[in-house]
Amino acid sequence: MDLSKEELELLKKAYKLMRNTHNKYQPETETAISDFESKYGSIPSEYRYLLKEFGGCHFADPWIFTLNELAHAVVSGYEHTNIVSSDNAFPVGGVGDGSTVYIMNDTSGIALLPHDIYVESLDDLEIIADSFKHLILELATQFIELDEQISGRN
Repeated sequence: MDLSKEELELLKKAYKLMRNTHNKYQPETETAISDFESKYGSIPSEYRYLLKEFGGCHFADPWIFTLNELAHAVVSGYEHTNIVSSDNAFPVGGVGDGSTVYIMNDTSGIALLPHDIYVESLDDLEIIADSFKHLILELATQFIELDEQISGRN
């Protein structure tokens, strides 16, 4: 993932704040990522970068899967729908209501597959971001702003 210096600093700040309350989010090792990929297939490059450099995250919904959460999503996620498959999307996160977030293979857009709403085709999925990078930076920005509001820092 190509990040400017400002974007990289934004992610570092958000991860530092998040780790104060969610210490399970740590960078994944290259070995762990490679082991996952040999078992389940390639991880999209921007998501792979985030996992290796920062780890999964839960700034706000949607949260971004850790490698362990991703393994569960890959094993069970495609079983629950006939719309999303490994050919057209890759799971990257979830929402508290049980919905799953995917990187769409054809557009690199980020789509939400609702947990409790029937969809008939990929066109029915809600696109929530133009790219994984856009999603992560937006979540980090929201998280930092919320932390500043709660703590009274502006």
